[in-house]
Amino acid sequence: MSLSHFLQQLRQICENSRNNENGGIFNDLLSIDLNKESTIIGISNLQNDLIGQNDDQITQVIESLNLFDGDWGAFNSLAIDYLKLCRDFDPWSILKSHDLFLQYYNSLTISLLNNQFGNNLAILMFETTKYLVPLMKRLDVILNANVKGKQFKRLIFLSTNLTKLFNHLRALKGQSQKKKLIIFIVNNLNKIYFIISNPLLCANIFANMNLANLKLHGFPKSQQVEYRYILGRFYLIKNQLHRAYHHLNWSFQNSNSNEYENNIKILRYLIPTSLLVGKIPSKRLLSKFPEFQQLYIPLIRHLVNGNHFEFQQHLKQNESYFKSKKLLILLAQKSKIIIFRNLFSKVTGLTNAVSRLYFSHLQLALMKSIRSSQEQISEFGDQYMYQLLNESIDFSFVENIAVSLIENGLIRGNNIPHMQLILIPKTNTFPDIFQSYSKAYPIPNNESWMDL
Repeated sequence: MSLSHFLQQLRQICENSRNNENGGIFNDLLSIDLNKESTIIGISNLQNDLIGQNDDQITQVIESLNLFDGDWGAFNSLAIDYLKLCRDFDPWSILKSHDLFLQYYNSLTISLLNNQFGNNLAILMFETTKYLVPLMKRLDVILNANVKGKQFKRLIFLSTNLTKLFNHLRALKGQSQKKKLIIFIVNNLNKIYFIISNPLLCANIFANMNLANLKLHGFPKSQQVEYRYILGRFYLIKNQLHRAYHHLNWSFQNSNSNEYENNIKILRYLIPTSLLVGKIPSKRLLSKFPEFQQLYIPLIRHLVNGNHFEFQQHLKQNESYFKSKKLLILLAQKSKIIIFRNLFSKVTGLTNAVSRLYFSHLQLALMKSIRSSQEQISEFGDQYMYQLLNESIDFSFVENIAVSLIENGLIRGNNIPHMQLILIPKTNTFPDIFQSYSKAYPIPNNESWMDL
């Protein structure tokens, strides 16, 4: 497309759009998505015509069109930055051209904020954001991976623009082309917060979304799945395991079964969360994903059997994986109460306990489950996260565990220290773990908009 043809199309589209709101009218003409052959050809042709023209000349050309009768000045800046990008783009190095993309994105953001005409740029914003976020992530890794204090500068720049967009969109009343972007914008903003290792910044976004008077089902299913996946991971970081499971499980149940990589992504966090809230994944599910068979089938066995030492041993043997997914500390620490609950349940069955669980039986079981300090040191060395070295497995230790299990609703009974036993009912001594957590940690009402 020649420059004269581009300008003619630009003027025509602007004239038509004044009386016909269309979120996608500029998507092809102003696209910077280099994954599209049409975009590459368009930029290349414009570059040939723009060689030799300086910034003032480009500005003069756009202003002479009197687009939108001069009522949308920010759009002039967008068109000018687009032509500058076409002129200065280096087809051989995206590294040398990324600043042009960021400047264009900034102008696009400002233009979209216009209350009168901004809806016309909704789809262009969607496509541009979808293209730029992963691109800038790759560039940040390449350019600043080893530069202390300067990592992710480009993603942080994008997050600033996305924050402006979010605050604008959540304040809009009624339905519009722009308002339809809000879940997409939030997902990208929250993804950036995770990438730059500041996931707690998501808290303010999620809090505002709960007040936005939206219904999640009105947005594309893929965006719903992504939103609740990120929310689940956010709760996981905050150790709110029941809420994390609620949203991660919804994401998995509603994801496209044919999207293998997306299912893997969700399961990486759903499976460990499930274990910690008493939901054991089936072998049938694990068998579909080879990555998880070796990691979790032994872990599940040790958890169910109440074997603390071998559970921690398996974590240590696969430490690099769990650490890379930021699951190591979570599994090492939060598993203990479930392991000991299952161990006490096993002791109840083996001793045929009807109304009393004796500390002496529980003590022997705990000693076998935890092992001696010498065995722990031999296996784990100075990695104390896996160990219970400072705990003497005496009746006081048994009592402390019993109290914790009873208080958390994982055992029904009364602790009787002076008799060195737990009085238990004849039935339902060990309530379902997940039901106990569901009762103790209900999903808050302000999240009901996701299920309406």
